[in-house]
Amino acid sequence: MGKRVSWVELYLDLVFVLAIGQLAHLIVTEPEMPRVWIALGLFVTLWWTWVGFAVLYNRHGADEPLQRVLFLAGSVPAGVAAVAIEPAASGDTTVFALSLAVTRLVLALANAVNRADVRITRACLLSAALFGLSAAVPEPFRYVLWAIAISVESGAMLARADAQEPLDPHHFAERFGLFLIILLGEVVVEAGQAPVDSDGWTAVVAVMLLAAGLWWAYFSSAAEINLKVLELSGGSPVMARTLFAAGHMLPAFALLMTAAGVGLLLEGEPPRIAYWLPCIGVGIYLAGTRVFLLASSRVPGAVRALLLVATFQLGRLEPHVSPRAYLWVLAGWVLMCAALTTRGEVDLTRFLGRGERRVRRAPR
Repeated sequence: MGKRVSWVELYLDLVFVLAIGQLAHLIVTEPEMPRVWIALGLFVTLWWTWVGFAVLYNRHGADEPLQRVLFLAGSVPAGVAAVAIEPAASGDTTVFALSLAVTRLVLALANAVNRADVRITRACLLSAALFGLSAAVPEPFRYVLWAIAISVESGAMLARADAQEPLDPHHFAERFGLFLIILLGEVVVEAGQAPVDSDGWTAVVAVMLLAAGLWWAYFSSAAEINLKVLELSGGSPVMARTLFAAGHMLPAFALLMTAAGVGLLLEGEPPRIAYWLPCIGVGIYLAGTRVFLLASSRVPGAVRALLLVATFQLGRLEPHVSPRAYLWVLAGWVLMCAALTTRGEVDLTRFLGRGERRVRRAPR
């Protein structure tokens, strides 16, 4: 077994639980597509903040007092950024941007203390400067600075130049699995919005089955395959970026969309977008894991591809079924898709999207 996830990392995850809840609230309170795009932009900035801590501990973590202090110090501005999500969504990004700048200063210090690659320390410092500068820059140029900052730091954290310094596959895979659990937890939390009546109780059951199916679709196969591929690559930073840091970003946000859609469907008179958010979220989630299409089973790949396309079209049922009935349709559909990935063998070269006949081990 590889390195274990530390207690201080799990504490840091609590901050991102707060952020996920705030982002879902943004969509539920104003269910329109522009709001979804805003939530996605804010999510990306927080996602790479979290990835920065995950990479730091994977490479240099020893759960020592100094490192605990640095992680706890980073949790403070990250928590402020989570609370500042709502004003940031309305255009007042000063507190959000400055909080993310301070978080990156902590990351730069932590990397320097651990004598990490100087490129990562410099990238975090540059990213911090760009986020800080953005507080004084008008729209839309501030968001350009954010994009540059994220590009700089993400490129430095998991670069091809780090091939001689491989990651611990078990720790990295577990960290991202735990983050998906956080997002699945938001789907479960939305079940608490159901009214306490006979229809409400049946809706709770449907939401719980939906969440269970989403868990099964990833953790029964995709999680193990991602870990195996990263192991076969020798802990390659480039493979970790492809499969996890970048590869899990949209599927993770897709779970947030699904949670927001579930919350809206449990309201008295949900808007039309409530039908589309969860089906699009589920579709992106299934496509993002890639196992749904590539796992061998008795159902041909072409049929599963059609099922995936149909998933994105389930919102068309809006005029024909009630919100509660639609939740049962979603739950049944996800359980069916999850069943198709169970015990399916996956050709790893196809999973990687390469024409090679074997997975090449990255140099150590």
